[in-house]
Amino acid sequence: MNNYLINSNTLAIMSYQSKSIVFEKNKKIIINKNPNAIIRCNCNMYGSSYAGRVEGTKKLTGYSYKAPIIIEDKNNIIFFPTCSPRLKNTSWINIDNVAYAYKDKNNNKIKFNNGFSIPVNSSLNVINNQILRASRLSSKLMKNNA
Repeated sequence: MNNYLINSNTLAIMSYQSKSIVFEKNKKIIINKNPNAIIRCNCNMYGSSYAGRVEGTKKLTGYSYKAPIIIEDKNNIIFFPTCSPRLKNTSWINIDNVAYAYKDKNNNKIKFNNGFSIPVNSSLNVINNQILRASRLSSKLMKNNA
């Protein structure tokens, strides 16, 4: 599959070789693009550019580095990167579906509201900070839309 429309069922978009695995609430999908390309394409499909979404986040929150971005504002769909978006192997996580981050025996993981977990290559501090930043953006967006 070459294109993917992010929606409220999307949990995460993770790098897989030169492709992506999209995790939804009930399935996995392989997309023939890297995660950043999927994010950028979806910004365009929802009526903005990636640069415009980053600028919007900066104006609302002051965040400019590893900034969470609004993919679709009507349904409050916000994703955050697990590391610098300049890297092709960055994973993107839908804040609305995150339950919490934790460490098991071997990996740092993110647990989703449906009980599914994925490993992440970032420290728990980084992930928890990203969750807080994305939550703040979500709160600001909801306040502006009220």
